[in-house]
Amino acid sequence: MRKTISEFLKFAIIGAINTAIHIGVLYILVDYLGVYYILASFIGFVLAVTNSFIMNTKFTFKRKIKEKTAERYTKFFVVSIIAAIVNLILLYIITEIFGVYYILSQLFATAGSLIINFMGNKLWTYKI
Repeated sequence: MRKTISEFLKFAIIGAINTAIHIGVLYILVDYLGVYYILASFIGFVLAVTNSFIMNTKFTFKRKIKEKTAERYTKFFVVSIIAAIVNLILLYIITEIFGVYYILSQLFATAGSLIINFMGNKLWTYKI
C-alpha cells in the first residue's frame, strides 16, 4: 500500500508538470494562433503524454526506458487516450454548459481523469 501511495504521489507530481506543458501549449495555440480549444487541447495532450511516459517510466515505476519501450508506450498511450476522452468530455461540459473559462475547465478536467490514468498505467502498462 505504501508503495502505491508513493507511486501515486510521484505520478501526480509528474502529472502536474505535464499539465503545465498541456495548458501552456493549449494557451499558446488558442490565444496566439487561434486554434480551436478542443484541437489545441489534444495537441497539448500528445506532447504532454510523451513527456509523461518518459518521466513515469524512469521515476514513478522505475523501469528502464529502453525495456519494452514500444509495447509500454502503446499501452501508456491507450490509457492516456481513454483518460483524454474523459478529459475532453469534461472540458467541453465545464466550458460550454457551465461557461467556465477554458483554462480553468482544463484544470478541472485534468483532475477528473487522474485516477483513470494512474490505475490504468499501474495495473496494465507497468503491471504490478
